[in-house]
Amino acid sequence: MTEEVVDTLRIGYALFAWAGVISLSAVIMATGLSGTPIDQLGLRPKGSGLWSWLYHSYVDSVGINGYDCIQGAMAPSLRLQFHISGVFFLWGVFVCISRDSETDDFLWLLPNTVWLAALKALSVYMSIFFVAHHVMEGVSTPGGPRASKIQRMPAWQDRTISLEEEDRKKWKCLVAAASHQDTERKFPGSSLTGEPSGRQIWSASKANDDSDSGVVSRMWRQVSGGNIDEDLVQTMARGGRSSSGFNPSKNPNSCDIIFRAQQIRKYLSREGNKPPSLESAKTVKDATHKAAHFYSMLQTEDGHWAADYGGPHFLMPGLVTAWYVMGKPESLLNEDQVKLLKHYILAHQQLDGGWGTHIESPSTMFGSTQMYVAMRLLGVPIDHPAAVSGRKFLKDQGGALYTSSWSKFYLCLLGLMDWKGHNSVPPEMWLLPNWFPFHPGRLWCHARMVYLPMGYLYGSRFVYSKAETDETILSLRDEIYCEPYAGIPWDTTRHWISDLDNYSPIPWVMKTLQNLLALYENWGIFQPFKKNIREKGIEFSMQYIHAEDNQTNYIEYVKPSGS
Repeated sequence: MTEEVVDTLRIGYALFAWAGVISLSAVIMATGLSGTPIDQLGLRPKGSGLWSWLYHSYVDSVGINGYDCIQGAMAPSLRLQFHISGVFFLWGVFVCISRDSETDDFLWLLPNTVWLAALKALSVYMSIFFVAHHVMEGVSTPGGPRASKIQRMPAWQDRTISLEEEDRKKWKCLVAAASHQDTERKFPGSSLTGEPSGRQIWSASKANDDSDSGVVSRMWRQVSGGNIDEDLVQTMARGGRSSSGFNPSKNPNSCDIIFRAQQIRKYLSREGNKPPSLESAKTVKDATHKAAHFYSMLQTEDGHWAADYGGPHFLMPGLVTAWYVMGKPESLLNEDQVKLLKHYILAHQQLDGGWGTHIESPSTMFGSTQMYVAMRLLGVPIDHPAAVSGRKFLKDQGGALYTSSWSKFYLCLLGLMDWKGHNSVPPEMWLLPNWFPFHPGRLWCHARMVYLPMGYLYGSRFVYSKAETDETILSLRDEIYCEPYAGIPWDTTRHWISDLDNYSPIPWVMKTLQNLLALYENWGIFQPFKKNIREKGIEFSMQYIHAEDNQTNYIEYVKPSGS
């Protein structure tokens, strides 16, 4: 190898070093200046590209100096550093593969070959940049229909299900300040702060109970209305349905008849308010006016429109699980609420014995496992027809080992599955720098708030304290599996998923990462490091949970977080 070639290689290695220094300095600045100045957090400089952002960030003094966790992006100056680092790296690559420097002339102290390599590097980098930003689809671009889309259709028994008259009259929807008062009454010593508008809660408190302090009675007078035509109220509340009952085979969505009737009564009880005509509209203008009139009756007193949130079948079982492992506190779920939850689960069971992931979905192992377990925890006996058909569906599909990750998580909490059967949810991921690609803070808000409590509980290896003596739990270990519980090789089942649920298969990259995390969880060589760092991750997670509780008045915006 000639001396000139050696010198050229040295230049290439120097360019690699410069690329590393530039990138490292950008990383250090992104970490050290993350979120500063705080009053600029989330603000983006004017412009539509890197150069205009860079210009306005200096001229207008807008934007974060380091990493902006709200935008999920670094300051324009740091992004420019990474681009420069990339060009330097490619420059070094082209310099190192050059071998014709013996006849080189020099320009500005460097061989012409080096400058030619610089032009090649810049051209290649700009081409890659153009393709990435103008040809390739973005990572958040929605794709087409899923290749493994569910082809099955849901099916329910053609029957009308109704609440008992006593229950229909018992439940009231309290909103805004009334909902705050009801919560504070149920949880003595608690004090909700912040704006109550937009909050809604169902209450089955007994308004005529003499032992009550009177708060509930006052609230119920606010929602009960006066003396009005109840037949007219029910006709309008049904929204065109012939029956006030619920028939999922006709429409699995709730009509919210109880809530609508309550709001219509309140509207009509106010002096001067008249109901819309029940006659068919003759013109588009009349139809539009009637529609606006109808929905104005449903508007709550604080200005918002309340709505049912009963679509998913993977939310309510989390609440039931939390209630059960906490010792079934009545302040969380009382007798009336338990009764209504059982009614809801039974009403949505399908002909094949299962439940869908949501109310319009065909039966899946995800929905069926959670709803079956919740039903049993709420007190439905093992020999109930719904339990018998639900259990048959689970075992026909291979048992609960083939349910999805959320179901497996709740089963682990209840002591119905060993934590080795669940893929790792390390809470120490929160301790990574905010800009790190796998930091949970970079997830979509709902995924982030699901990861938070799940990471805490996974890291703590929480298991229901009475799992080994609770008769219902011990019975469920036989009910939901096809093999003896004690002999299940849990670690080998982590990736198992039913074909019914696998319409978005986990890519091999994700499986590989999960397997690497399993080694991290189980290999002794990692235990000293994990023990120290995990405690810090668990502590951070709990601090974050308390912050979310305070910020949202314990309502949260993701159900598993609230559970």
